[in-house]
Amino acid sequence: MIKNIRFVFLSSLVVSPVGEASIVLAPKNSVMTSGFFQGVDQVRGYEGDTRPILRASSPAPFGLEQPEGIYFDFTSFDPASFDNRTTSAILSVTSISGGFNADADPENPFLVSIHGVGENPLLAIADDTNPDGIMSAIEFESTHIFNAVSSVSVNSLGLVTFDVTDLINDWIDGENSNYFIALTGRNDRSGSDFLHGFSNSSEVPAATFLTIAQIPEPSELILLTTGSLALLGHRSRGVSFL
Repeated sequence: MIKNIRFVFLSSLVVSPVGEASIVLAPKNSVMTSGFFQGVDQVRGYEGDTRPILRASSPAPFGLEQPEGIYFDFTSFDPASFDNRTTSAILSVTSISGGFNADADPENPFLVSIHGVGENPLLAIADDTNPDGIMSAIEFESTHIFNAVSSVSVNSLGLVTFDVTDLINDWIDGENSNYFIALTGRNDRSGSDFLHGFSNSSEVPAATFLTIAQIPEPSELILLTTGSLALLGHRSRGVSFL
């Protein structure tokens, strides 16, 4: 009986990385592009733009050729901060009204998706902030946004979370060094015209954040296991069973 207790206790130590910590990152910039934008100002939402609302749209809202989408700048991410791949990475955003009476609701849910990107959109897209860009916003949207890594049906206001573990592991492994996340409605097939809002963290602190679990080094787990087994051995000598 005592041997069985020891085995179960050891198993729980191995599979549960006690001491796991998390890194929480806020975007350096949160911006949007839209077919409604006229002129050279094609990327909007930078700090100082006074744009607290960013929007994502269904694929062709109201017949618009270019949909609306959001880009989150996580270039503060440092893969050297991670000794191992992560077991959990969660992107949290804040759903709000887009201001055009085209929001999702319980009767009309909106499928919102998260994607990695193939280039830095703030450098690739040509506009007044970045006149040296090499492509239009619609070209970037159609050619440099990868397939969705996570999708959530949004039907209300408030915090929305996406599992982006696979995307962040690509960053950690060096598979993708473009530390941006795109939020789009390109996979919505409802047929509705959505212009749904999300708070701009450049204007609304803590509206968007990325939480990444850090897995401790194996040596840390070995030390923890050794100490716990010593404690178990000490306690088991005083245990008696009827």
